[in-house]
Amino acid sequence: MNTLLGQLRSQAIFVALISGIVWCSHSQAYEAPHKLTIEDVLNQSHIDQVALSPDGEWVAAVIPRPARAGEVFGRTAYEIDPSRNDIWLVPSQGGSARNITNGHVRAAGYWCAAWSPDGNRLAMLSTQPEGAEPRGGDNVRLYIWERATGGLKRAADAAMMTQTRYGSPLYRLDVRGGADAGTGAHVCNAGNENAPFAWLDNHRILAVSLPKGGVSGLIDQYSRPVVHTDATWRALHDGNLRTMTAVESGAARQPRDDAANTAILRLIDITPGASTAIATVPAYPFSGELTIAIAPDGSRAAILATLGVIPPILGQSIPYAGDTWSVEKRLGFVDLAAGATVRWVQMPAAGRFPLELFGWSPGSRRVALRGRANADDKATPLFMASADDLSVTVAGAWSVGGPAAGSDYQLEGAVLWVDDRQLLARVTEPGAVKPRRDWWLVSSSGSAASNLTADAANPPQAFRHMADGSFVTLQGGRLMQLDAVAHRLVTIAGRVLRETASVVLLPDAGGAPPAFVIKTTGPDGSQRFENITPGYPSTISNSFKLPAGAQLLAVDTVKGVAISSVATQAGLSLRSSSLVNASHRDLLSLDHHLAAVDWGKTRLIDYHGGDGQALKAAVILPPGYVAGRRYPVVTWVYAGYLVDGLDDFWLDPYLPGIYNLQLYAARGYVVLIPSIPLHFDAEKRDILAEVTKGTLPAIDRLIALGIADAERLGVMGQSFGGYSVYALVTQTNRFKAAVAISGFTDLGTFDGQFDATARGYPGIEHEMSRNWSITENGGVHKSVPPYADHDFYWRNSPQAFVDRVETPLLLIHGEYDIRGAMSQAETFFYSLYRQGKTARLLRYWGESHSLAQSPANVRSVYGEAIKWFDRYLIDNQVTKNR
Repeated sequence: MNTLLGQLRSQAIFVALISGIVWCSHSQAYEAPHKLTIEDVLNQSHIDQVALSPDGEWVAAVIPRPARAGEVFGRTAYEIDPSRNDIWLVPSQGGSARNITNGHVRAAGYWCAAWSPDGNRLAMLSTQPEGAEPRGGDNVRLYIWERATGGLKRAADAAMMTQTRYGSPLYRLDVRGGADAGTGAHVCNAGNENAPFAWLDNHRILAVSLPKGGVSGLIDQYSRPVVHTDATWRALHDGNLRTMTAVESGAARQPRDDAANTAILRLIDITPGASTAIATVPAYPFSGELTIAIAPDGSRAAILATLGVIPPILGQSIPYAGDTWSVEKRLGFVDLAAGATVRWVQMPAAGRFPLELFGWSPGSRRVALRGRANADDKATPLFMASADDLSVTVAGAWSVGGPAAGSDYQLEGAVLWVDDRQLLARVTEPGAVKPRRDWWLVSSSGSAASNLTADAANPPQAFRHMADGSFVTLQGGRLMQLDAVAHRLVTIAGRVLRETASVVLLPDAGGAPPAFVIKTTGPDGSQRFENITPGYPSTISNSFKLPAGAQLLAVDTVKGVAISSVATQAGLSLRSSSLVNASHRDLLSLDHHLAAVDWGKTRLIDYHGGDGQALKAAVILPPGYVAGRRYPVVTWVYAGYLVDGLDDFWLDPYLPGIYNLQLYAARGYVVLIPSIPLHFDAEKRDILAEVTKGTLPAIDRLIALGIADAERLGVMGQSFGGYSVYALVTQTNRFKAAVAISGFTDLGTFDGQFDATARGYPGIEHEMSRNWSITENGGVHKSVPPYADHDFYWRNSPQAFVDRVETPLLLIHGEYDIRGAMSQAETFFYSLYRQGKTARLLRYWGESHSLAQSPANVRSVYGEAIKWFDRYLIDNQVTKNR
C-alpha cells in the first residue's frame, strides 16, 4: 500500500536532474529560463553511493547515467536502476575526477563500490558483458578495479545474488563483518540494496553467488514472468508438455524443496584469480533475508538462512507486518575454507523460530540471536549459540528488540556485545505494568541484568561502539558512556544538546570509530554536525553545517572528512567538509541545467479537517502565478500522509518521473497536497470515509484564499493514492477530472491476490504477495482477513459504490503491478462502461507498480494525465467562456 512512498522516502538521495557532469563550479553557458519538462526529469541522476578510501584521499562516487537512448531499460524502475551506473574516482580534497568504468559504450552498469583494506582495489557489481554476452549484460557479476594499473577485470563468472530495490525486495541479503570488523550489513545503496560480498583481507572476498544457470535479481525480477510466458507458448505450440503449475495449502501442501532456492558461499582470491565454492545455503527469494556474519577472527561465519514461509494455521496470526516475522529460519556455522560443510544448529523449543542474528562475541566463539516459540508470539527471548559445540542457551526470560527486525534496522542495534560475558540489549521487562523498551546490561548466561535507562524519560535509540571499546549514547541531550563494571551510564559531556540532536549512524563506517557524529537540526531545516571524541572529563568537538535538504553520505572521523550531497534548485553538489576547520569543498557539480528552470513557488496553508483537527496542506503555485487570479487545481492525494513543512517530501523538485509535482505546476496548475490523517492505532477504521475528511476541507481553504477555481478541480494519486482517488470520486462529484494510477478498488480481492511477477517460482508463487500483510497487519483491519469481516472490507472498497461516480476518470495500471493486480482497475472501468459513464483505461504491458520501467512509458503516463486534465479543466472552461 505504501510501496512507492516508502521506497522514495528510503532513498538516501533522490535528487538532481542531469544533462552532464561538471567538475568543480566553473561558470556555465547561459540557458534561457524555461518551465520544467518531462525531459528535464528524465535527464536526472542521483548519487547512488559513495565509498571513502581507507586513507581518506579518494571518494568512489557511484552516479547513474541519464535515461537516454542507447541504454538498457525494463529491469526495474528507471530512476533506481543500478545497471546505468558508473563509478567516478574523486579526490576528497578536490581536483580532477575520472570515470573509471565508462559503461555507456556497452550499456553496462557498475555499483556497490567497496575498497579493499589497503585501498589498492575497488570491488563492485557489474552487468558488463564479455565475449558473446549481449549488450547490457545477461547477469550481475563481481568486478575488481586495480588502483596500480587502472584496469578492470571480472573476478568470477558466477552470477551474484543481488537484492532488488523496489517494493518488496527479492533476495534480501545481510553480509557483515570481514576486514572492516563492522556489525551492520554492507550496503550498495543505503536502505535499498545490501551487498552480496565482503572483503576478508587485501586480496580475498567472501561472496554470495547463485547456482549454475541462476540469474541475478536485478535481471530476473521482471524478466522471469516474460520468460515463463514464452516457454508456455512454446509448450502449447508443441503440444507435448503440460503448462500447469501447482500450489498447495493445508493437508495438500507438499514438502518444501530445499534444493529449489539456494545460494553458494564463494571464496574469491584476487591475486591468483581463483574462485572456490565453500558451501550451499538456503536462499528463499521473497521474504526474510540471508544473513552471513563473519567472525571477528575471520575463520568462520554464522548463517541465518530463510527457508520459506511459515505455513498458516487457522486462528494463528503473524504479530507484525514486517515480513521477516512470517518466515522460518535456520541457524548454522561454516568454516571459511574450500569444501566446508554448514553445521546446522538445533534450536530449543523456546526459540523454534529464530528471528534475528545480532553478531559474534569478541572472542569469535558464540553468536547472539533472538527467536520465539510460536509464529504468533510477540516475545523474543535472547539466545546464545556456540560455534564450537552448537549448543544453545537462553539468556534470561525477557524479550529483546521490537517489531522492527532485519538488516533494514540494524543501525539501531537491539543487542551489542560488550565483552565475551556481557551484552547491551534493548529489553522489554517481563511483567511490567507499563512495558517499554529499556537498555539493559545482560549477562550472556542470563544470570544477571541491570536496567541502565530506567530513570530516562525516553530511552536512547542506539549505542555507538567506539574504537577504544567504549559504548556511547545520546540521552536527554547529554552524551553518556557505559560503565560496564558499575553497571551504569555516566555523563561524558556536560552541555545539553538541542532536542533535535541525534546520533548519525551511517552504514559501512569501517568498523568502530574513535569518534562519532551528532546532528542537530535548526528551525530553518539547516543541519549542524559535530565530530565528538568521548573521554573524561570532556570531549573534543568540531562542527560543520549543511543547508536544509542536504544528505550526509559518509564520514571518516580519523581523517576528518565528511562527504555529503547538497541539492538546490540550481543542481546538486558532492561536497567534502572538514571535521577540523569546518571548511567545504565541492567535488562534483551535477545537473547544472536546473539553474535555467522557472520553478513554481511553494507555500503551506493551515486548515481544519472534517473532524476539526488542525492540519497543513502544501501548495505548488505555477510559474508566473498572479495573486487574485483563480487557477485550475490538481490535488495529489495519498491517504495517511501528513504534510509537515516546506521541506515536505512531495515538494521536492527532484522527484522522478510522474511523481515530480512541479511538472503539473509548470503546465499552469496549482498543485495541492492535503494532509489525510488515518487512525493507525485503531483496530479497524473506515478509511474510505476518512479520505474526504482531509481532502475536501483543504480544497475549500484554497478556494477561500482566492487561489483555486471551484469549477476546475482535479484529483490524482498513485498506489494508496490511487485508492484515495477511487474513494473520493465515489463520495463526491466536486472534481471535474480524476486520474487513478496503480490503485486498488476492492480490498477483499486485493488482500489475497497473487503477485503478477510470481510466474516461474514453482510451488511458491502464492507466497510472493505481501498484500495480506498490508491490509491485515498494516492497519486497515488488524489481524482480520476479509472472510472474517466481509462487511468492513466491502464498505471500504470503492467498487461497492461505483454507481455513484460522475467524475470523468482516467485509470492507469501496469501489467506487472506487484500490489493491486490490473484487474482492480479493469473491474472498476468495466462497471463504469456498463453504466455509460466517462472513463478511459490505460494498461501498460510489462510495466510495474511505479509505471517507470521504460522512459517511453514515463513520458506517456505524464502526457496522458496532462491531456486528461487539460481536456476537462482547461479546454472545457475555454469552451464554456466562449
